[in-house]
Amino acid sequence: MSIVQPGAMGIAKILGALGAAGLLFIMAIVAYLGFGSDALPRCSESLSTMLGSANDSDNTGRLRIIDFRPKTQDNDQGQVKLGGRICLAVAGIAAKAADAQGKPVSDPARNPTVDVTLFLNELRSPLTIKAQAIPEPQILTYDLIQPSDANTDPAAFWRRLVGGKSTNGNLKLSVGIARSASTVQEATHTGTLDLVLYYWWLLALGGLTITLLVAAFVIFAANSSILRDSAITSQGSTIPIGTFSLARTQMALWLGLVTAGFIFLWLTLGLYLHVITASILVLLGINGVTGLAAVTMDGENAPKTESKSFLTDIISDPTGPKLHRIQVVIWTCLLAVIFAWNVVWNFVFVEFDTNLLLLMGIANSMYLGFKHSEKS
Repeated sequence: MSIVQPGAMGIAKILGALGAAGLLFIMAIVAYLGFGSDALPRCSESLSTMLGSANDSDNTGRLRIIDFRPKTQDNDQGQVKLGGRICLAVAGIAAKAADAQGKPVSDPARNPTVDVTLFLNELRSPLTIKAQAIPEPQILTYDLIQPSDANTDPAAFWRRLVGGKSTNGNLKLSVGIARSASTVQEATHTGTLDLVLYYWWLLALGGLTITLLVAAFVIFAANSSILRDSAITSQGSTIPIGTFSLARTQMALWLGLVTAGFIFLWLTLGLYLHVITASILVLLGINGVTGLAAVTMDGENAPKTESKSFLTDIISDPTGPKLHRIQVVIWTCLLAVIFAWNVVWNFVFVEFDTNLLLLMGIANSMYLGFKHSEKS
């Protein structure tokens, strides 16, 4: 069944409404789950029994992790969400103190504090809290804070930690700590944590939602002039049959990719500030200027030729396929794949280098330059 037919617009509206409703439903689910807002238990209470498990090595200031939470009852493995909380029972923060007569003292009030940094998978995190400088066991609590600004050091840490390493939305973490003066972890625990980045079923639902929205746009574009050079129609019909525009297609592609990528990073890592990189803005600007220039050059004299097929239209002028158009299509597709891969796998908007942006600018300029010959 062809998507170009009188009743197709109704189908596009239904698919669009379903897609929009699905997107709102996903946002509501994410808000409900909180990706950590419900994962802030008073885990220190479950570790209170560990406070009496001191040993002789603690008095020498040998740092160790006695236990951690959250974890299951029967093994050294737990699960935590981004924005959740990790509690550690630790000992040996400092060696046993002594008074002026050399007698050992353990009064916390008489001891200074020490900054203790959390390590995840042997990577130094930005999470540091103050602990009592005593050898006796104590509880340290770390909140896995989600940064909203993609340009901050915490955001860079989380991307470096999770980028390309998750399986079905989960990432296994080893937990370690070190005093602030140390650049490597001084103590670790044999147990592991599963960091939940996203739920596979929620990601699948998001994919279905995007598919519905893309299908709605494709049907809408096929039955309207939004991506066409002209709004000419066949006799007795209101459906446009003009050729599809390469410049307008570029604009639509990058609008969809950037919007979908932004929503994905917002709903997974919680990033929404400075997510869009400078190179993406330049690329959007190149495509916008190309589209505007193409429309301006055509004006009222836009070619009144009928569409043969979408692919044929965007790689051809009225005389047939042209190399400069194929060049634009190939490089646009390559950059789009690189962009999508980095968003989904590395959780970042890729920063295209200057040469790639210059290449796209040259390719689009060549396309506009040949528009003059196409009009004649």
